Amino acid sequence: MRIQPITQELLPKLEIFCKHAEELGYINNASLKAMKYEWCNDFGGKYFCAIKDDIIIAVAGCHPLPEVGENAWRILLRGCELPHTDTFKGLGKGDWNSITQREFIPKFIEWCPSDELYITTNITHEHSNGKASRNHRLMGLLAKQGILDKHCDMELYYTAQTVWKLNINEYTRRRNKLRNIYVV
Repeated sequence: MRIQPITQELLPKLEIFCKHAEELGYINNASLKAMKYEWCNDFGGKYFCAIKDDIIIAVAGCHPLPEVGENAWRILLRGCELPHTDTFKGLGKGDWNSITQREFIPKFIEWCPSDELYITTNITHEHSNGKASRNHRLMGLLAKQGILDKHCDMELYYTAQTVWKLNINEYTRRRNKLRNIYVV
């Protein structure tokens, strides 16, 4: 599996990914428009993807987040992984089983021109067959472990969201422990 920025050449594969997401009921990833793909790029952000066997199996974006701060960047925008595409069997504590958490966050740390990285979760709006609600609860657990800090609750892009600040040092420390378990 390789993680890389999504380029124009990958758009046909991304559209296939979106079709699968739509079939699964993942409305935020059902199309390039729903993913805010062009908006993200036009706003100075970037989408990344995970490719396995020449197929996109996961996506997530990042973009500036001026609503939170001058140097704030939102990561894991529209983060989505197709089910049963990753065979990683490792640590479960801290959600390291997810491609987006395990593999994309290091790319965002590298790519974003700031160390003020934030993740947002919907407080009440469910859009993915229960996954958004579970993800929101998971972020609270990660905050208890020191990986995230709850920054605030706010309305962001017409949706009530919790904004979580990534503790890059703690995330990196824990992520590096995984290298002893599998080859990156």
